[in-house]
Amino acid sequence: MSNVEVVLDEHDIEETELESKKTSRKNTIFWYSYDMADTFFSQSVISLAYTPFALLTGYKLGWELSTVFIVMSAFMAGSNLLIAIMGPILGAISDRAGKRKPAVLISAGIMITATAMITIWTNFWWASGLFVIANFCYQAGRMFYDAQIPFIAETEKRGFMQSIGGAIAAFGSIIAIVISIVIGSEGLFGSHDLVEQPHEMWELDSVVLDRDNLNYGGLRWLFLISAIVIILISIPYLFHKEVENPPEKELTARDYMKSALVDFKTSFKTIISDRNSWLFFLAWFFITDAANTTILYMLPVVTTMGGETLADLAYYIILGGIVFSIIFGIIVGRLMNRMGPKKLFLGVGISWFIAIVIFVVSGLGPIPSWVIWFGAIFIGIGFGGIWIVGRQFIMILAPPSRLAQYGGFQKIAGRVSAIVSPLMFGGIIFLTDHLPTPTPMRIALASLLVLFSIGILVAWFIRDPHERYMKGERAPYKDIYDK
Repeated sequence: MSNVEVVLDEHDIEETELESKKTSRKNTIFWYSYDMADTFFSQSVISLAYTPFALLTGYKLGWELSTVFIVMSAFMAGSNLLIAIMGPILGAISDRAGKRKPAVLISAGIMITATAMITIWTNFWWASGLFVIANFCYQAGRMFYDAQIPFIAETEKRGFMQSIGGAIAAFGSIIAIVISIVIGSEGLFGSHDLVEQPHEMWELDSVVLDRDNLNYGGLRWLFLISAIVIILISIPYLFHKEVENPPEKELTARDYMKSALVDFKTSFKTIISDRNSWLFFLAWFFITDAANTTILYMLPVVTTMGGETLADLAYYIILGGIVFSIIFGIIVGRLMNRMGPKKLFLGVGISWFIAIVIFVVSGLGPIPSWVIWFGAIFIGIGFGGIWIVGRQFIMILAPPSRLAQYGGFQKIAGRVSAIVSPLMFGGIIFLTDHLPTPTPMRIALASLLVLFSIGILVAWFIRDPHERYMKGERAPYKDIYDK
């Protein structure tokens, strides 16, 4: 299939001219703060708070834990379906409006409000409904935020700037873990029921808790605390400046929606006609599918596969992985200009694959449970590089006037996969919960290896236009498939 036969239109040329010709250190520091804030949300709310809170509140309704697990996964899938449907449309509106920062702030405001409101009531339906809203706005804000990069940094410094941002963002995860440990201490709220027996809990229906006197520890208050911390961390972002290019005449909401739908159709046709684009989105689907599921269930994975001897060290094992994500994120940024995103994408995909293999075999036969520490290291390597590589691919593959739209299609690939994989993972846990621990978790993790393998294979066939991009050329790249 040949590359799509189109040229840069007037809007593309305007966007290219508006791209930043220099990088302000002060401005990028302000920009980094939101990266740290939404990474904090991902770690604190998605990974550490919602899962155990939903399990406990669902158990209180009279359901078995395995049933709660699959219903909870359905809510997560629903949230991801919303962003998959709306992502490209919202991205097109943002591109057409020429303003990305206001979209980030609106998304963040709704995300923070919904997160704080979960604290009001210890109810499964209340918490899950608000989580759907908060997660949707988190994903949307992330899309608008990523689209800002060309308008705050020059071409040669974008890879390294993102790596520094990724390293700084990782401190959001560290802060989240520290706060979770502190509020779960005996001096404050104490640990919740599922932490007090972390290894046994994943025998699921064999666990018997007092439904009328469940101990939530600090989980309920973690949502409110997280909302406050997100506000505090992201304050510098308010002072960040980006190049804006609003339309010459004021448009109505109907005009924006109409033009967004037209742009959506155009971008979709461009992607389908461009082999590099659809290969990337397909590879992104499979690799982030498995990666997001691993992140989502990281705490139960570590506590289960680490066994009783390492269960109490779960937070510290995750923290070790985050430290390596900081280190490797910087390395990826330094290597981006030299190697390009394709080679690095393959590298981080293989790293995730190795990590899952280590988790699967941990404690199996003569293999000791402590090898899970090495799994955390490879998770850190994969986590530190994958989002940086994904951003760079979008900047290279997208025509200049469609960055947010391509980011929206990236959300489709990432979010649809985040619908499939949690349901698959939860379904395997549900169907195999009669087997002895940790066999259900081992089988569910092994299924992720298939997804990583497909993603790596697809990414292999991408023809990387990185060198042409670095020389100032922008998509579409003429005759790229003729070589």
